[in-house]
Amino acid sequence: MRQGAIAVARFGRTEATTMRVAVLDIGTNAVRYLLAEKQQGKWRDVEMGGTITGLGRGLQERGELAPVAMEATLGAVSGFLRVLKTLGAEKFLFVATEAVRAAANGAEFLERLEKVAGTKVKVLSGDEEARLAFIGATSGLRMGFRSDATFAVADVGGGSTEIAVGKLGRPEAWQSVPIGSRRLTEQFLTDDPPTAEQLDAAYRFARQQLQPVASLLRPAAMSLLTGGTAAQLGMLRLQLRHFDPQRIHGLPVRPETVREWLQRLAAMPANERRQVPGMEWGREGVIVAGLLLLLALMEVAGKETALLSARSVLHGVLLTMADN
Repeated sequence: MRQGAIAVARFGRTEATTMRVAVLDIGTNAVRYLLAEKQQGKWRDVEMGGTITGLGRGLQERGELAPVAMEATLGAVSGFLRVLKTLGAEKFLFVATEAVRAAANGAEFLERLEKVAGTKVKVLSGDEEARLAFIGATSGLRMGFRSDATFAVADVGGGSTEIAVGKLGRPEAWQSVPIGSRRLTEQFLTDDPPTAEQLDAAYRFARQQLQPVASLLRPAAMSLLTGGTAAQLGMLRLQLRHFDPQRIHGLPVRPETVREWLQRLAAMPANERRQVPGMEWGREGVIVAGLLLLLALMEVAGKETALLSARSVLHGVLLTMADN
Protein backbone atom coordinates (compact mmCIF):
# COMPACT_ATOMS: atom_id res chain seq x y z
CA MET A 1 0.00 0.00 0.00
CA ARG A 2 1.38 3.39 -0.94
CA GLN A 3 1.68 5.96 1.79
CA GLY A 4 -1.47 8.07 1.94
CA ALA A 5 -3.63 5.53 0.14
CA ILE A 6 -6.22 3.56 2.01
CA ALA A 7 -6.60 1.11 -0.83
CA VAL A 8 -4.45 -0.06 -3.72
CA ALA A 9 -5.24 -3.11 -5.81
CA ARG A 10 -3.05 -4.25 -8.72
CA PHE A 11 -4.20 -6.70 -11.34
CA GLY A 12 -0.97 -7.76 -13.07
CA ARG A 13 0.47 -6.57 -16.35
CA THR A 14 0.17 -8.12 -19.78
CA GLU A 15 1.81 -7.32 -23.09
CA ALA A 16 0.43 -5.73 -26.25
CA THR A 17 -1.08 -2.76 -24.44
CA THR A 18 -2.52 -0.18 -26.82
CA MET A 19 -3.46 2.58 -24.36
CA ARG A 20 -3.59 3.31 -20.65
CA VAL A 21 -6.23 5.64 -19.22
CA ALA A 22 -6.57 6.93 -15.66
CA VAL A 23 -9.93 7.96 -14.20
CA LEU A 24 -10.04 10.03 -11.00
CA ASP A 25 -13.20 10.59 -8.96
CA ILE A 26 -13.16 13.50 -6.50
CA GLY A 27 -15.90 12.59 -4.04
CA THR A 28 -17.31 13.95 -0.80
CA ASN A 29 -15.28 11.50 1.30
CA ALA A 30 -12.46 10.26 -0.90
CA VAL A 31 -10.36 10.66 -4.01
CA ARG A 32 -10.35 7.40 -5.94
CA TYR A 33 -8.62 6.35 -9.13
CA LEU A 34 -8.70 3.59 -11.71
CA LEU A 35 -5.90 2.85 -14.15
CA ALA A 36 -6.99 0.68 -17.06
CA GLU A 37 -5.47 -0.45 -20.32
CA LYS A 38 -7.11 -1.30 -23.62
CA GLN A 39 -6.14 -4.57 -25.25
CA GLN A 40 -7.77 -5.95 -28.36
CA GLY A 41 -10.67 -3.56 -27.98
CA LYS A 42 -11.41 -4.36 -24.33
CA TRP A 43 -10.60 -2.51 -21.11
CA ARG A 44 -8.70 -4.28 -18.36
CA ASP A 45 -8.08 -2.94 -14.85
CA VAL A 46 -4.41 -2.36 -14.02
CA GLU A 47 -4.71 -0.69 -10.62
CA MET A 48 -7.34 0.85 -8.35
CA GLY A 49 -6.70 2.98 -5.30
CA GLY A 50 -7.75 5.95 -3.26
CA THR A 51 -7.45 7.92 -0.07
CA ILE A 52 -9.97 9.58 2.21
CA THR A 53 -9.60 13.37 2.20
CA GLY A 54 -12.96 14.41 3.68
CA LEU A 55 -13.61 17.11 1.08
CA GLY A 56 -17.20 17.49 2.27
CA ARG A 57 -16.39 17.62 6.00
CA GLY A 58 -18.46 20.40 7.58
CA LEU A 59 -20.29 21.20 4.33
CA GLN A 60 -23.66 20.49 5.94
CA GLU A 61 -23.08 23.24 8.53
CA ARG A 62 -21.07 25.84 6.62
CA GLY A 63 -22.27 25.38 3.07
CA GLU A 64 -18.66 25.63 1.91
CA LEU A 65 -15.66 23.37 1.44
CA ALA A 66 -13.16 23.82 4.27
CA PRO A 67 -9.65 25.06 3.33
CA VAL A 68 -7.93 22.10 5.04
CA ALA A 69 -10.16 19.62 3.18
CA MET A 70 -9.50 21.32 -0.15
CA GLU A 71 -5.74 21.24 0.43
CA ALA A 72 -5.85 17.56 1.40
CA THR A 73 -7.82 16.74 -1.73
CA LEU A 74 -5.57 18.72 -4.05
CA GLY A 75 -2.52 17.10 -2.46
CA ALA A 76 -3.99 13.63 -2.99
CA VAL A 77 -4.76 14.38 -6.64
CA SER A 78 -1.24 15.70 -7.22
CA GLY A 79 0.30 12.61 -5.65
CA PHE A 80 -1.87 10.19 -7.60
CA LEU A 81 -1.08 12.00 -10.86
CA ARG A 82 2.64 11.48 -10.32
CA VAL A 83 2.15 7.79 -9.62
CA LEU A 84 -0.21 7.23 -12.54
CA LYS A 85 2.15 8.92 -14.98
CA THR A 86 4.97 6.61 -13.89
CA LEU A 87 2.61 3.68 -14.51
CA GLY A 88 2.13 4.78 -18.10
CA ALA A 89 -1.17 6.63 -18.05
CA GLU A 90 -1.55 8.47 -21.36
CA LYS A 91 -4.97 10.02 -20.82
CA PHE A 92 -6.67 11.37 -17.69
CA LEU A 93 -10.39 11.69 -17.01
CA PHE A 94 -11.54 13.63 -13.94
CA VAL A 95 -15.01 13.78 -12.42
CA ALA A 96 -16.29 15.45 -9.26
CA THR A 97 -19.54 14.78 -7.43
CA GLU A 98 -21.84 16.00 -4.64
CA ALA A 99 -19.46 18.09 -2.51
CA VAL A 100 -18.37 20.19 -5.48
CA ARG A 101 -21.95 20.38 -6.78
CA ALA A 102 -23.35 21.63 -3.48
CA ALA A 103 -20.65 23.90 -2.05
CA ALA A 104 -20.93 27.67 -2.36
CA ASN A 105 -17.20 27.74 -3.15
CA GLY A 106 -17.37 24.70 -5.44
CA ALA A 107 -16.47 26.76 -8.53
CA GLU A 108 -13.43 28.22 -6.77
CA PHE A 109 -12.24 24.75 -5.77
CA LEU A 110 -12.91 23.43 -9.28
CA GLU A 111 -10.65 26.10 -10.76
CA ARG A 112 -7.82 25.10 -8.42
CA LEU A 113 -8.44 21.42 -9.11
CA GLU A 114 -8.22 21.90 -12.87
CA LYS A 115 -4.88 23.66 -12.48
CA VAL A 116 -3.52 20.66 -10.57
CA ALA A 117 -5.12 18.19 -12.98
CA GLY A 118 -3.93 20.01 -16.08
CA THR A 119 -7.26 19.33 -17.75
CA LYS A 120 -10.98 19.97 -17.41
CA VAL A 121 -12.87 18.27 -14.58
CA LYS A 122 -16.45 17.24 -15.26
CA VAL A 123 -18.80 17.93 -12.37
CA LEU A 124 -21.38 15.18 -12.63
CA SER A 125 -25.03 15.89 -11.99
CA GLY A 126 -26.81 13.49 -9.65
CA ASP A 127 -28.51 11.85 -12.63
CA GLU A 128 -25.20 11.43 -14.49
CA GLU A 129 -23.62 9.94 -11.39
CA ALA A 130 -26.48 7.44 -11.04
CA ARG A 131 -26.24 6.35 -14.69
CA LEU A 132 -22.46 5.97 -14.58
CA ALA A 133 -22.60 4.02 -11.31
CA PHE A 134 -25.08 1.63 -12.94
CA ILE A 135 -22.96 1.15 -16.06
CA GLY A 136 -19.86 0.55 -13.97
CA ALA A 137 -21.43 -1.78 -11.41
CA THR A 138 -23.17 -3.99 -13.95
CA SER A 139 -20.16 -4.14 -16.30
CA GLY A 140 -18.60 -6.89 -14.20
CA LEU A 141 -21.67 -9.15 -14.16
CA ARG A 142 -21.79 -10.52 -17.68
CA MET A 143 -21.84 -14.16 -16.67
CA GLY A 144 -24.60 -16.05 -14.90
CA PHE A 145 -27.45 -13.62 -15.56
CA ARG A 146 -30.07 -13.50 -18.29
CA SER A 147 -29.57 -10.69 -20.77
CA ASP A 148 -33.04 -9.34 -19.97
CA ALA A 149 -32.60 -9.44 -16.17
CA THR A 150 -33.40 -6.18 -14.38
CA PHE A 151 -30.85 -4.81 -11.91
CA ALA A 152 -31.02 -2.04 -9.34
CA VAL A 153 -27.77 -0.30 -8.40
CA ALA A 154 -27.45 1.82 -5.26
CA ASP A 155 -24.30 3.91 -4.83
CA VAL A 156 -24.00 5.26 -1.28
CA GLY A 157 -21.57 8.16 -1.28
CA GLY A 158 -20.56 10.72 1.28
CA GLY A 159 -22.97 13.43 0.17
CA SER A 160 -25.61 11.67 -1.90
CA THR A 161 -27.02 8.28 -2.81
CA GLU A 162 -27.63 7.37 -6.43
CA ILE A 163 -30.20 4.81 -7.56
CA ALA A 164 -30.49 3.41 -11.08
CA VAL A 165 -32.41 0.50 -12.60
CA GLY A 166 -32.06 -1.24 -15.96
CA LYS A 167 -30.53 -4.13 -17.88
CA LEU A 168 -26.82 -5.00 -17.92
CA GLY A 169 -24.98 -1.84 -18.92
CA ARG A 170 -28.21 -0.06 -19.93
CA PRO A 171 -29.75 2.16 -17.23
CA GLU A 172 -33.42 2.87 -17.85
CA ALA A 173 -34.45 4.94 -14.80
CA TRP A 174 -32.47 6.72 -12.13
CA GLN A 175 -32.69 9.12 -9.21
CA SER A 176 -30.21 10.95 -6.97
CA VAL A 177 -31.11 11.41 -3.30
CA PRO A 178 -29.19 14.14 -1.39
CA ILE A 179 -28.29 11.93 1.56
CA GLY A 180 -24.91 10.28 2.16
CA SER A 181 -22.73 8.91 4.93
CA ARG A 182 -20.97 12.17 5.79
CA ARG A 183 -24.09 14.28 5.50
CA LEU A 184 -26.08 11.89 7.72
CA THR A 185 -23.24 11.74 10.25
CA GLU A 186 -22.94 15.50 10.59
CA GLN A 187 -26.70 16.03 10.76
CA PHE A 188 -27.59 13.31 13.30
CA LEU A 189 -24.67 11.29 14.73
CA THR A 190 -22.94 14.09 16.60
CA ASP A 191 -21.88 12.07 19.67
CA ASP A 192 -19.04 9.55 19.63
CA PRO A 193 -20.30 6.90 19.87
CA PRO A 194 -23.77 8.00 18.77
CA THR A 195 -26.66 7.67 21.19
CA ALA A 196 -29.58 5.33 20.60
CA GLU A 197 -31.79 8.37 20.01
CA GLN A 198 -29.42 9.73 17.37
CA LEU A 199 -29.26 6.38 15.59
CA ASP A 200 -33.03 6.08 15.61
CA ALA A 201 -33.50 9.61 14.26
CA ALA A 202 -30.90 9.04 11.54
CA TYR A 203 -32.48 5.77 10.48
CA ARG A 204 -36.00 7.24 10.36
CA PHE A 205 -34.71 10.16 8.29
CA ALA A 206 -32.90 7.79 5.91
CA ARG A 207 -36.03 5.69 5.42
CA GLN A 208 -38.08 8.82 4.79
CA GLN A 209 -35.63 10.16 2.21
CA LEU A 210 -35.27 6.82 0.43
CA GLN A 211 -38.93 5.80 0.43
CA PRO A 212 -39.64 7.59 -2.89
CA VAL A 213 -37.17 5.28 -4.70
CA ALA A 214 -38.93 2.12 -3.48
CA SER A 215 -40.88 1.92 -6.73
CA LEU A 216 -37.58 1.85 -8.63
CA LEU A 217 -35.92 -0.74 -6.42
CA ARG A 218 -38.64 -3.30 -5.73
CA PRO A 219 -39.26 -4.69 -9.25
CA ALA A 220 -35.55 -5.44 -9.86
CA ALA A 221 -34.49 -9.08 -9.88
CA MET A 222 -31.17 -8.27 -8.22
CA SER A 223 -29.77 -5.32 -6.26
CA LEU A 224 -26.12 -4.25 -6.38
CA LEU A 225 -24.57 -2.09 -3.67
CA THR A 226 -21.58 0.01 -4.67
CA GLY A 227 -19.54 2.93 -3.39
CA GLY A 228 -17.22 3.35 -0.42
CA THR A 229 -19.59 2.02 2.25
CA ALA A 230 -20.33 -1.13 0.25
CA ALA A 231 -16.62 -1.77 -0.33
CA GLN A 232 -15.96 -1.15 3.36
CA LEU A 233 -18.61 -3.69 4.35
CA GLY A 234 -16.92 -6.26 2.12
CA MET A 235 -13.53 -5.56 3.68
CA LEU A 236 -14.98 -5.92 7.18
CA ARG A 237 -16.73 -9.19 6.37
CA LEU A 238 -13.59 -10.67 4.82
CA GLN A 239 -11.22 -8.98 7.31
CA LEU A 240 -9.10 -7.66 4.46
CA ARG A 241 -5.99 -5.68 5.33
CA HIS A 242 -5.93 -4.25 1.81
CA PHE A 243 -8.62 -3.44 -0.72
CA ASP A 244 -9.21 -6.50 -2.91
CA PRO A 245 -11.95 -5.81 -5.49
CA GLN A 246 -11.77 -9.30 -6.93
CA ARG A 247 -12.82 -10.78 -3.57
CA ILE A 248 -15.38 -8.10 -2.77
CA HIS A 249 -17.08 -7.98 -6.16
CA GLY A 250 -20.21 -10.15 -6.20
CA LEU A 251 -20.13 -10.88 -2.45
CA PRO A 252 -23.72 -11.49 -1.25
CA VAL A 253 -25.01 -9.65 1.82
CA ARG A 254 -28.26 -9.86 3.76
CA PRO A 255 -29.96 -7.15 5.85
CA GLU A 256 -29.12 -9.11 9.02
CA THR A 257 -25.41 -8.90 8.16
CA VAL A 258 -25.59 -5.14 7.70
CA ARG A 259 -27.54 -4.79 10.96
CA GLU A 260 -24.99 -6.86 12.89
CA TRP A 261 -22.08 -4.72 11.71
CA LEU A 262 -24.07 -1.55 12.32
CA GLN A 263 -24.83 -2.50 15.92
CA ARG A 264 -21.25 -3.60 16.58
CA LEU A 265 -19.60 -0.47 15.18
CA ALA A 266 -22.18 1.98 16.55
CA ALA A 267 -21.34 0.82 20.08
CA MET A 268 -17.68 1.87 19.67
CA PRO A 269 -16.08 5.30 19.56
CA ALA A 270 -14.38 6.09 16.27
CA ASN A 271 -10.86 5.41 17.56
CA GLU A 272 -11.88 1.84 18.47
CA ARG A 273 -13.56 1.26 15.10
CA ARG A 274 -10.23 2.09 13.48
CA GLN A 275 -8.75 -1.04 15.07
CA VAL A 276 -11.40 -3.42 13.70
CA PRO A 277 -9.84 -5.78 11.10
CA GLY A 278 -10.77 -4.57 7.64
CA MET A 279 -11.52 -0.96 8.58
CA GLU A 280 -10.10 1.59 6.16
CA TRP A 281 -8.26 4.41 7.86
CA GLY A 282 -10.36 7.58 7.74
CA ARG A 283 -13.73 5.88 7.24
CA GLU A 284 -14.29 5.08 10.91
CA GLY A 285 -16.13 8.37 11.45
CA VAL A 286 -18.77 7.86 8.74
CA ILE A 287 -19.17 4.08 8.49
CA VAL A 288 -22.07 3.91 10.97
CA ALA A 289 -24.13 6.33 8.89
CA GLY A 290 -23.11 4.48 5.74
CA LEU A 291 -24.35 1.17 7.13
CA LEU A 292 -27.58 2.85 8.25
CA LEU A 293 -28.11 3.90 4.66
CA LEU A 294 -27.33 0.43 3.28
CA LEU A 295 -29.79 -1.13 5.72
CA ALA A 296 -32.48 1.42 4.89
CA LEU A 297 -31.95 0.81 1.17
CA MET A 298 -32.26 -2.96 1.49
CA GLU A 299 -35.40 -2.67 3.61
CA VAL A 300 -37.00 -0.10 1.29
CA ALA A 301 -36.18 -2.39 -1.65
CA GLY A 302 -37.64 -5.41 0.13
CA LYS A 303 -34.63 -7.54 -0.81
CA GLU A 304 -33.38 -10.49 1.24
CA THR A 305 -30.01 -10.45 -0.54
CA ALA A 306 -27.92 -7.93 -2.44
CA LEU A 307 -24.53 -8.21 -4.13
CA LEU A 308 -21.59 -5.95 -3.35
CA SER A 309 -19.94 -4.39 -6.38
CA ALA A 310 -16.34 -3.17 -6.43
CA ARG A 311 -17.05 -1.42 -9.74
CA SER A 312 -18.86 1.90 -9.81
CA VAL A 313 -18.61 5.42 -11.23
CA LEU A 314 -14.92 4.99 -12.11
CA HIS A 315 -15.68 2.13 -14.47
CA GLY A 316 -18.76 3.91 -15.79
CA VAL A 317 -16.64 6.93 -16.72
CA LEU A 318 -14.03 4.69 -18.33
CA LEU A 319 -16.57 2.81 -20.44
CA THR A 320 -18.49 5.88 -21.61
CA MET A 321 -15.86 8.62 -21.89
CA ALA A 322 -12.43 7.08 -22.48
CA ASP A 323 -12.86 6.67 -26.24
CA ASN A 324 -14.30 10.15 -26.80
